[in-house]
Amino acid sequence: MRYGYVRVSTAEQNEGRQLAKMAELGLSRECVFVDKASGKSMDRPAWSALRSVVKQGDEIVIDSLDRLGRNYDEVTAEWRRLTRECNVDVRALDLEFMDSRAFRAMGDVGTLLEDMVLNLLAWVAETERKKIRQRQAEGIALAKEQGKYTGRKARELDPEAVAACAGLKVEEQLARLGISKSAYYRLKQQGKLA
Repeated sequence: MRYGYVRVSTAEQNEGRQLAKMAELGLSRECVFVDKASGKSMDRPAWSALRSVVKQGDEIVIDSLDRLGRNYDEVTAEWRRLTRECNVDVRALDLEFMDSRAFRAMGDVGTLLEDMVLNLLAWVAETERKKIRQRQAEGIALAKEQGKYTGRKARELDPEAVAACAGLKVEEQLARLGISKSAYYRLKQQGKLA
C-alpha cells in the first residue's frame, strides 16, 4: 500500500500544493495523512495515525524531507526505523535519489550513501528551522521597540463553559474548553480557571 504524508507548520498555511502532488501520483485522499503542526517534533496526530497503519512493504511518499520534520535526531531516527526496522519504503519527491528502495538496491554502499544524504538533509532542515525562529525573534524585538507588537490576542473563554468545568478532571476540562495543557495552567495561574 502507498500512503502520502503532508505537513504544513500552522493551521493558516495551505497544504494544497502538497495534496496536488499526492493526487498526481494517484493517491486517494483517504491514503494521505495531513498535519498542520510544527516540524520540531515527530509527535503529531496524522503522523502517529500513519505510523499505526503502515506495515512491511508499504511506501510513504513525502514532498520533501523537511515535511517529515525539522528535528535532526528525530527525522534521521524515524527514517531509519521505518526503512530498516519496519521495511517500509520512504520517498521524498523533491529529490529523485531520496528513495529508500534505490539505496537498498545498492547494498552496503547504498546504506552508507543513504546515511550521508539523510544526515545532511536533516541537518539542513533543522538549521533552517533555527534560522526561522531567530528571524522571527528579531522581527518581534524590532516591532516591540517600535511599539507595533502587542503579542497574541488573549483567548476569551466562555464563562458558562468555565463554570461547567468545575470539578472535572484536567483532561476533561481541556477537551471541553478546547485548550492545551500549557494554556490551561497559564489561565489557572492567572486566576481565570478554578
